[in-house]
Amino acid sequence: MTLQTVLTLRLAFGVWAAIAVAYGMAWQLSFITPLFTTIFLLFPAWIGWKMALQLIWRLSLSLLLGLFIAEFLLDLPVICILVYALLFFFIYYNDTPLAPPFGAMFMTIGITIVPIMGLAGVGLPQFIAMALLVNFVIGLVFAWIFHAIMPDSLAKQLPQAKAAKKPAPPTLPPREERIRQALVSTIVALTAVIIFFSFNLVAYAFAMIQICFMVGAPSANASAQALKDTALSCCIGGLAIILVFNLLVAVPTYHFLLLVTLLCTLFFSRQMFAGTAMSKTYISGLTTFLVLLGTSTMVEKVASVNFYLRIAQILFAGLFAIAGLLLVGYLLNPDRKKLLSLQKTGKQP
Repeated sequence: MTLQTVLTLRLAFGVWAAIAVAYGMAWQLSFITPLFTTIFLLFPAWIGWKMALQLIWRLSLSLLLGLFIAEFLLDLPVICILVYALLFFFIYYNDTPLAPPFGAMFMTIGITIVPIMGLAGVGLPQFIAMALLVNFVIGLVFAWIFHAIMPDSLAKQLPQAKAAKKPAPPTLPPREERIRQALVSTIVALTAVIIFFSFNLVAYAFAMIQICFMVGAPSANASAQALKDTALSCCIGGLAIILVFNLLVAVPTYHFLLLVTLLCTLFFSRQMFAGTAMSKTYISGLTTFLVLLGTSTMVEKVASVNFYLRIAQILFAGLFAIAGLLLVGYLLNPDRKKLLSLQKTGKQP
């Protein structure tokens, strides 16, 4: 058995097991557990409980900050905006290759989703915070179990694999560039938060969260290629959930749900570890599929409208994030003033 096969089967069956337990027991927001499981099974090895505890601490801290904002700052818009600006800058500035994996994502979850739920009703922020933390821990446990029962050692080690050099340690960009990148991400994310909070767009909060993720991810380059990849992953996950949803409408049983989700996770996992140019796109496609699957099965009659709306929100988030990064990045480009001054004097850059 090759390493690619081990990685594929571990991810597919790990995510499928999380789906089986979460949808079978159906605790609060249980559909989030497979998402967290996917994130931690993407790592080639178990991150270790020391790192896991650090991530739990980061998420817990962000959830507490979110509860504080929801309880005390929503009625003080100016102070709330200033607090968000500081928090976003701190998160994006410290989102480096040396930071804990997905640390920025987990910090962002707590300070965005929890406060906006406070606009929807009393008690919702506390409910959401507790549900997120519980599902996060359960996702970690699933990842730990499947890393333990399906380790990389099951694969045959090729001679050239043993002789492969270790990758060079990541290096940080210059401090000035880190500050500029963090400012760009902060301005775009803060703009999204102000818009969604001001117009009480609680029903579309998923788009706001996606924007905050996209502008903070190191790979979220403001380019046409990033927009193409985002749209393509949304289409792949959207087409998969459309097919699965219609099958579940025809055969609405738990066992049939397990069958079709197993086939889907095997398909996505195989594509993700195929080593092709489309592999990263299928990673986003799988997470899109899991989000749409969970939000579509929470309701009955409006499920079809629900996941079409989710697809539209993801596409909107991609357009907003990339357009914002392009515009703000251009305005904060230190070379822009030099170029403008050269153009005014008639000199060639």
